[in-house]
Amino acid sequence: MKSAYDKGRMEWEFEVGDWLYLRLQPYRQTSLVLRRSQKLSPHFYGPYWVLERIGVIAYGLDLPLGTKIHPVFHASFLRSN
Repeated sequence: MKSAYDKGRMEWEFEVGDWLYLRLQPYRQTSLVLRRSQKLSPHFYGPYWVLERIGVIAYGLDLPLGTKIHPVFHASFLRSN
């Protein structure tokens, strides 16, 4: 059972200073980029610079000034190039 479970698992490891893309839920990205159609807007935004690693799987990003989103994200919301 463990081997079947591990096939679908991914290990997310990013370093401080990496450039990552951020996945946002619909209607949450209005403070980053104002789009005319929320439904057709892209799922990933960025790239953003990693400022710090918080805990095991949380990362602090350098978001633009004026965004109304907390700058700490789970690793599953981040993607490298």
